[in-house]
Amino acid sequence: MIEILIWFWLGLFLLAVIFEAATVDFVAIWFAVGSVPAFILAIVGAPIWLQVSTFLVITIVLISFTRPYMLKYFKTNQIKTNAQSVIGKTATVSMVILPNEIGAVKLRGQEWSAIASSKIEVGTEVRILEIEGVKLIVEAIK
Repeated sequence: MIEILIWFWLGLFLLAVIFEAATVDFVAIWFAVGSVPAFILAIVGAPIWLQVSTFLVITIVLISFTRPYMLKYFKTNQIKTNAQSVIGKTATVSMVILPNEIGAVKLRGQEWSAIASSKIEVGTEVRILEIEGVKLIVEAIK
């Protein structure tokens, strides 16, 4: 039984390392790190409950406390935009918006395509509810 557990922890380590190398999501690496002490415990013949508990505690602690920092410092290839910052802002309709058809609004001096569930006339102030692709989803401010 001990030999099976040794191979189990070693296999888990290798699978986690391969998965992490393929995805670089900083999740599987913690499973690999957690499997090392469990592997050592299996070699010395520790009970299964101790191996599993050690694995779970180390993995959960590492994911909880170190993953956010790893993502912050190592995920630098993501393009950050300010598009989400327009949600909740106010714009002015510059081309009439018909129900579920594209119109236009002016926001911070720029024209944006906009869509709404009801007709909104030119000059009406609207609130931006969300952004969908390059269109703003808006509603008239009453």
